[in-house]
Amino acid sequence: MKTNTSWTRAALRAALGLAAAVSLQAAGWAQQGAPATPGAAMLTKPARIVVTVPPGGGIDTIARRLATRMAPVLGQPVIVENRPGASGVLGVDNIVRSAPDGSSLILAAGSTITVLPHLMKKLPYDATRDLTPIAQIGVTPLVMLVNADNVAKTMAEFVTAAKSSPNTMSYGSYGNGSLGHLIGEAFKHAAGVTMVHVPYKGCASAINDLIGGQLSAVVCDVGSAAAFLQPGSRLRGLAITGTHRLASFPTIPTFPEAGYPTLGPLVGWLGIFGPANMPKPLVAALVKDFAEVMKTDDMRTALAQIGYDIGDPSAANFAKTVQQDGVVWGQLIRSIGGITLE
Repeated sequence: MKTNTSWTRAALRAALGLAAAVSLQAAGWAQQGAPATPGAAMLTKPARIVVTVPPGGGIDTIARRLATRMAPVLGQPVIVENRPGASGVLGVDNIVRSAPDGSSLILAAGSTITVLPHLMKKLPYDATRDLTPIAQIGVTPLVMLVNADNVAKTMAEFVTAAKSSPNTMSYGSYGNGSLGHLIGEAFKHAAGVTMVHVPYKGCASAINDLIGGQLSAVVCDVGSAAAFLQPGSRLRGLAITGTHRLASFPTIPTFPEAGYPTLGPLVGWLGIFGPANMPKPLVAALVKDFAEVMKTDDMRTALAQIGYDIGDPSAANFAKTVQQDGVVWGQLIRSIGGITLE
């Protein structure tokens, strides 16, 4: 009888301890402003969000914010798993090979999904066939920058200067095959100018050299450039990609406004994907859960801090964007020619 009583007391203590832990965890979620009620896609095991970048950057920060918010919604812990390397191939390949049960997802840049297949022909997967689009998290335009001391105040004046001094101008981007590189080349093609591309490991280094006078222009994401576009800044934005001007920088025209409509659709985005063959009810539930989380001011603020607007919550629209972007970037890369990561 003593044994049974001891066991009962031990079990009771354990249950009380578990209840206290759950209560504390729920309180922590509430303090962070996370949803307090379960969502539609309740999982049966812990989940992970893979990112293809090292810890500490903007995309990693967004992934961790998503993990915090999605945990109470999914009813399971959600961890962020960093798998950088091979231009994102390692992370995507890991998800492609994962079970399609909703516990393995990836937060990927659009370029990893829609551009990379046109730059690397020997991928171990087919991004359009082996992944399930779930949610477009955020969208960001890219901007062409010049030094504030540049005599060119508009894109038209910049093009005139480039044509009058062929082979003397250069532009920097955040790496070979990056969106900055591709947009720079697309601009050269559309404007009929010659500029030397100088690849950097990130926008910060390119911007520093632009300020120092070593470059004629830089093409990078708005988030990286935002601090240098304030009144009195050392840099000037000549044009941004996208279909509309940014509320934060209303004086910078879009490329279509500047006379280059083909550069309008060339924006960056972040999206959540899962493996292929996920059950449709599970996908629909995840779509609903991510859409609810993305409505929060917390997520909007986190995205705005790195230059992103909230993405389109429609799963159908996101899948269409993925398909269309693959076609657009493929045509652009073929028309430019000579750009490869192999």
